[in-house]
Amino acid sequence: QHYFKMPIPEYSLYVDELRVSLSYFADTTDNNSPSKKSEDVDDKAAIVVGASTTPVEDRLAVLEQNHHGCPKGYQVDDSMRRARKAAEEQGLYSAVWKWVPKPYYGWQLDERAKFLTGSAENTDYLCKSLVMENKKFKSDDTSDPKTNPRFVLVIVQYASTLSNKKLATAIRTLRPLQERIDASRFSFQIASSEDNDRLTGYKHNSVTPFGLLSSELATILTEEVVKKKWFWMGGGHVDLKLRVTTSEFVQKVKPLVVADISDPRDGFGDLED
Repeated sequence: QHYFKMPIPEYSLYVDELRVSLSYFADTTDNNSPSKKSEDVDDKAAIVVGASTTPVEDRLAVLEQNHHGCPKGYQVDDSMRRARKAAEEQGLYSAVWKWVPKPYYGWQLDERAKFLTGSAENTDYLCKSLVMENKKFKSDDTSDPKTNPRFVLVIVQYASTLSNKKLATAIRTLRPLQERIDASRFSFQIASSEDNDRLTGYKHNSVTPFGLLSSELATILTEEVVKKKWFWMGGGHVDLKLRVTTSEFVQKVKPLVVADISDPRDGFGDLED
């Protein structure tokens, strides 16, 4: 009961500390060497039910799975922990986490909307996070990487398409008029899977703006989402989605740029994830 009476951020910290403590004591049972104890604590911190050394560790893993709402057969991994912990530390109390079934990405957009929101009409509440790379980026211009980034994380609706021209304009206008980089030096494309994994720490279809590995990866949110009270996005696992209120997201996610970066999609027949 003590776990669930804690405020959410304290709960996560408590579980993290307890996991490491249990790993330490398990290690001392296996080997009394002081040097081995200090080296192995981090390696044993990731507890998986069935692979733990003690029933206590198994119980802790079950508690953590319950906290993450894992369906049967799912285990909490480092990406899920990082995303949840970051969202909780930023105080996103509107956060709602929901698991989707395996066939989810084979569904039409209105079917996904009905599952997540209860209405097939709410397709514009579903968003995706994409890492974009400026292929014309020049490393010699390092005067202000915040206003001339090579990589950015964009959040757009599935019901819209990202406009590379508008994205370039949004970034150019971060600088005063007389200091703006010429438009010819921008050409955004989806980043490679290697760069995506390196910068975010999340695989395809699981990217979320919380717990990014790169602290310099700015987030750009389409202004169309700001018109909504809330929206859904990736939650750190391919089958886990996260809903937050838009007002809280804009208030607490930093650095964040809100800009016109998308155009309405003409039908969903060519829907890409």
